[in-house]
Amino acid sequence: MDINNLWSLRLGFSTVEADKIKDLGFSKYLKRSLRAHTEVREPQFISNSPQTLSELKEHKKGKTRKELNKELAMTAIQWRSWLVQQCYESKNPIQEKLNLFWQNHFVVTYQKVKMPYWIYQHYQTINDYSLGNYKELVKQVIQTNAMIKYLDNSKNVRGNLNENLARELLELFTLGEGHYTEDDIKNTAKSLAGLNHGKDHAQYRKHQEDNSSKTIFGETGNFKLDQVIDLIFKQPNTTYFITRKVLKWFIYDNPPEALVQEYGDILRQNHFELKPFFEILFTKEYTKQTAGSQIKDPLTFTIQLLKGVQINNPNYTFMALFLMTQSMDLYNQPNVKGWIGGKDWLTSQIYIHRQQLVDFVLYEKNSPMARRLVNRVKKIDGTDVVFTPQLEFNKQANTQEIILDLTNKMVFEVDDNMQLELDNILLYDFNAQASNANQSVLNVYRYLARSAEFQII
Repeated sequence: MDINNLWSLRLGFSTVEADKIKDLGFSKYLKRSLRAHTEVREPQFISNSPQTLSELKEHKKGKTRKELNKELAMTAIQWRSWLVQQCYESKNPIQEKLNLFWQNHFVVTYQKVKMPYWIYQHYQTINDYSLGNYKELVKQVIQTNAMIKYLDNSKNVRGNLNENLARELLELFTLGEGHYTEDDIKNTAKSLAGLNHGKDHAQYRKHQEDNSSKTIFGETGNFKLDQVIDLIFKQPNTTYFITRKVLKWFIYDNPPEALVQEYGDILRQNHFELKPFFEILFTKEYTKQTAGSQIKDPLTFTIQLLKGVQINNPNYTFMALFLMTQSMDLYNQPNVKGWIGGKDWLTSQIYIHRQQLVDFVLYEKNSPMARRLVNRVKKIDGTDVVFTPQLEFNKQANTQEIILDLTNKMVFEVDDNMQLELDNILLYDFNAQASNANQSVLNVYRYLARSAEFQII
């Protein structure tokens, strides 16, 4: 695979950015991408959604549970579809790739929160702080109403503690297991007691908060959220924990510990500023031969497949539903640990569904999976799912040049057996001007997209 195609995939969801990387040079492209910022516009479908608990109470009046559940279910699929659209149409793919990373790090689920506007606020907060200061990002996300709801901190009050948010703040959001004590958790829970839902973000309620003295990581005081997070960020493993997850999300399914240490130290030396951290990390990794070190996540697989055959207006509802079959249900991870990735992205069933999607997109070949999703889309919004694939190729190129161009975009390596198969699909006497030329090249695309190598970057 060409290195610019590889890094277009790593920093986004397709190879569309490869020409920009080549023309600008990787360093300049990366700097521009990290300094660009896209503001999020509130999607129309949540414009009338309740924004506070009092508005929710008013909204429920006169409606049955069945009506409310149907409304929530419809907004849930609209939300998933909108997120897919954000990734597909983004002019700065690295921002959406980062947003998705942070969403999976600071997990909240639509199913538990059941407040579409709060889910949107969580996404908006991530979008606003995803390339700022890591410590500030943690502070802001923990205070979202969605996080308070998801991890039950509204039930965490003085004299009747709920440790869910405190535990996950230490274990899954900042430090990792083994880098805190049970007393640290209990005292963190005391510090977070009374932090409850607010209008725009969580706020302390005086009659619920705990103003006693607490000892966390050996320091004593009447700590609140900001002070707790300041204490956490003094701990050595804070930077290593997040660096390991960054390396896994973008490059390695099994990050080398030496790199975790190296880049973790860089994050701390930069006072938790994320732009210089990402710039240094990606620039250094760009110079290495790392293709084939990661199994492709379902969203990257799907977007790369569709953009590769110039699908400009895909059915985003269909795509969102397909991701659910791939165990990548957006804003509905299986638990607070989020998607694990790696081999979890390529079970035998997931691989079969990926191959069936390839055939459906390229040839409208139905499978039980495709029919089921198409029928669901019709029930949801009444639309048909139709793809019109078009594959551009150089009509002056010979067979081997066409094959080389496609393999450079699609697979991390080509062994002798694959080359032999490709030569049998696009024969040496292939005529680019023939009436069936497009179909012949599309057959090459199908073979590559169904291959095991296409699942890996």
